Amino acid sequence: MESVRMESVSDGNLPVAHPVSEFRLIIQEVLHTAEATCGVEDLERDLERALAVLQRNPDLRPQFETELTTLIDSIREGVVELVSFVMYELRWPVIEEAIRSRISEPRRNVSDLRLYEAMLEAFSDSWRDRDLYRKFSQ
Repeated sequence: MESVRMESVSDGNLPVAHPVSEFRLIIQEVLHTAEATCGVEDLERDLERALAVLQRNPDLRPQFETELTTLIDSIREGVVELVSFVMYELRWPVIEEAIRSRISEPRRNVSDLRLYEAMLEAFSDSWRDRDLYRKFSQ
């Protein structure tokens, strides 16, 4: 298992993970939970944690974009939910373009194509799955 580099200490003098390492750990938790459960209810807490890490660290955006692009290529349970959830809020052009480029690849597996299309929908205010999440259904 990958070690987590500790960056500093929290107010309680506990070590704090580097934001990119923290994001990677949250990704693993989302993917694990998605494999073990059905529906987004069990994922939402970790999806919100992932979004919070991205929002708190705008200076690390290029590194987070790399992490998300790698994730997009993995197409596993939980990937669509994670990418869609954070991109509905953030709408990063680099991630949108990465998804579009995968959709336009010739001979794309139809199942993967549908998953990429689902992620791309989150870049729209009319994302149909937003109501599945408490955060966006209010």
